[in-house]
Amino acid sequence: MSGGGQNANARMEEKSMKKNTVAIICARGGSKGLVRKNIRPLLGKPLIAYTIEAAKASRLVDRVIVSSDDDDIIQVAKEYGAETPFKRPQELATDNIVAEDVLKHAVEWLEENEEYKTDIVVYLQITDIFRKPEWIDQCIQKLLEDENLETAFVAYRTHKNYWRKKDGKYVRLMEKRPYLPRQVQEHVYREDAGLASATRADLIKKRIRVGNNVWILENDDFASSLDIHEEFDLWLAEKVMENRIKAASPQLESGGWLGSDVKTWSQSIRNGYSRSFILFALTELGVFETLRDRAPLTVEEIAKKHKINAHLLDGILNFLYHADKILVKKDNKFSLSKNGAWLFHSMTQAMALGAIGAYSCLLYELVPSLREEKKYGKDFVRRGDLIAKASFLTGQANYPWVVQTLKDLGVSVVADLGCGSANILINFCEMNKDLRGIGIDISSGAIQEATHRVAQAGLSQRIKLVQGDLTQPETYYSQVGDAEAFNGIMVLHEFLRDGEDYVVNILKDMKKHFPGRYLFIGEFDRLSDEEFQSMPYPDRIHPLFYQYIIHPLTWQGLPMEKERWLRLFERAGLKLIKMKDDFPFRLVEFVLQF
Repeated sequence: MSGGGQNANARMEEKSMKKNTVAIICARGGSKGLVRKNIRPLLGKPLIAYTIEAAKASRLVDRVIVSSDDDDIIQVAKEYGAETPFKRPQELATDNIVAEDVLKHAVEWLEENEEYKTDIVVYLQITDIFRKPEWIDQCIQKLLEDENLETAFVAYRTHKNYWRKKDGKYVRLMEKRPYLPRQVQEHVYREDAGLASATRADLIKKRIRVGNNVWILENDDFASSLDIHEEFDLWLAEKVMENRIKAASPQLESGGWLGSDVKTWSQSIRNGYSRSFILFALTELGVFETLRDRAPLTVEEIAKKHKINAHLLDGILNFLYHADKILVKKDNKFSLSKNGAWLFHSMTQAMALGAIGAYSCLLYELVPSLREEKKYGKDFVRRGDLIAKASFLTGQANYPWVVQTLKDLGVSVVADLGCGSANILINFCEMNKDLRGIGIDISSGAIQEATHRVAQAGLSQRIKLVQGDLTQPETYYSQVGDAEAFNGIMVLHEFLRDGEDYVVNILKDMKKHFPGRYLFIGEFDRLSDEEFQSMPYPDRIHPLFYQYIIHPLTWQGLPMEKERWLRLFERAGLKLIKMKDDFPFRLVEFVLQF
């Protein structure tokens, strides 16, 4: 009895010590100096992603919330795992609004709409990207340890003297100090709270972001001073980041990405091969989700929850722990490391489900395929359900742009060609509450699955599903009469196996049936040998896999350069309305008119 009472008391004490800690990231859409800076790409990733990932890597942050007035920013934030429970009011998105007002609104909104009481607010500025994730935890931990502290923040340590201009004269900001060598000069500290700061929520409600009783985390990394507000800042940040990546991986400079000797090279292949299949399996089974949402667990606890074999799971978790830096193992319990946030990045998820889950059959059957004993499409095929999920993850970066362009063109009904499980249409309709959709797919199984997903999303009244062959418009013409635009992401290239003339004729046939309607086509921009050779190794692997593994081994026509796509559309008699070619993964969006 007494032991049970002690445990209960310990649990109550632990609960009372628990503080609801929320990281709030302010991301206004109307930036002036660097237009759309919050989602501008930096080394292929939106700027805001770096701050979201740092917050999600924290052990002590409970929720990561992005406060924005901009639909595109909200969508990108969701893609990288942040919450966007509200859209920031326009009156809090003007040039003269300070961060304190935005943080106060977020804290009070959670309290009023979710009955969620925030104890500690973590403030992170998107334009400060050279932060260490552990800084966030160190700031929070100080507030947890000392209830008298009001704020803990990062500050840059410097020996310089500071002056300001007052009434036309220059005056010191501090007492006069002797001019001594840098090594012995007394340091001063410049507040860099945007890198990481933690403040009591009660102060935030009073519009106070930094209290009087503070603790400072000293930082002397000069790169952390880089605050991105102009084009030059963005360029400089990219150069600094590239140099740091190279410094961390010197083998990149020597040309040996997988290692400069045969032992390192060969064992890297073994490691990558094994990890790839573990990544797919544990993603598909939901094991990583469980580790993200719970305290450290034993193998038996994980196996029991997912109804899987504990003996096998023990082997692969221990392999992954020693071969990677994704897992932490302590007292025979597993949890995710700070790098565990990478597992839930759309790039990783798309690779796990698509490249490994769906397309591993291409490599399993490579020997019989090369010997012409087996052929893809006849003797083996990819898993369509996984492709649908992976395609959604790969293409979703362009969805906000497509939806906005549809709106700008006055389109109220869009038909999706090869809709699969209808993920794209569901996403479109959730982004624009006035949009209706029509999904077209040749597979009755896909239509059945799409019907289920549309119903789950509560969109049965707005999304209609039609079985039809997109290469034969007459099979769906009568059922999509009110569609003002058609959307096809990564669809047309599959028919290039039959030649460009075949694709031209498909488009001509569609033009005959749907004159004047719009056509949105998203396709991969093929890279040349010279482009591949000039790219860093990590950057070139995804397009290499797409261009030279998926397409040839599934007997599709090879992807084309955007210039060839433009010539093909011209041959089909289509009018080019606009083109956007700066999406991730070399995706190009063409907006055409029949």
